[in-house]
Amino acid sequence: MTKIEQYVKEITLDLPDDEQKELREEIYIHIQDHVKELLIKGYSEEKAVRHAIESFGNQGKLNRELKRALFPFYKPIRFVWCVIFVTGFLCFVSYSAMEYYHPEFNNSLQLYSVLLGMFLVTLIAGTGEVFYEVLASQFNVKWLLNPWIFFLVPSLVFAGIQTPLLFKHPEQYQDSLWLDLYAVPIGAFAYIISRQLFTLLFVRNKNIYKRKKVN
Repeated sequence: MTKIEQYVKEITLDLPDDEQKELREEIYIHIQDHVKELLIKGYSEEKAVRHAIESFGNQGKLNRELKRALFPFYKPIRFVWCVIFVTGFLCFVSYSAMEYYHPEFNNSLQLYSVLLGMFLVTLIAGTGEVFYEVLASQFNVKWLLNPWIFFLVPSLVFAGIQTPLLFKHPEQYQDSLWLDLYAVPIGAFAYIISRQLFTLLFVRNKNIYKRKKVN
């Protein structure tokens, strides 16, 4: 894959297949035309490609602009989906653990517990998304902006800090209660999965939004 092809791929990442194919062709042709003009002016091929790409703009910012243009409510809808998915997943884990350790009890989840869990997920995930957007608008560091790195690593660090409690006070974390110490990384893992599922199910292969033509 050439440098231009990689650049174009990053601009159109996670867009619906139809738009992705069309936009890739248009952007690729546009950049190639610019490269040819620069070659005529005496630029070397390497410098011409680099200059053409730099002139076109930052691929991360262009990708976000395209998503906003095609899907005005992409992020709010994705966030709601993720909160519901993570809340449901955590409830399932909690219920399954209690059923495994204490099948003799009535382990049904109370509505207020579910709503409280949803509130906490909304608060934590919302804070994470805000910081993520701030970083994305200021920096273009791929490893830093990788959702797996951004959301999962801090949660694992937090779990690592909590882990000594399991050894200092083992009597407090019997049966499934040890899961409480790792609720944040478990939730972070589910959150990343839900983000990717949303893109796979509703964006790349289907168009659940009203499409807008990008000028």
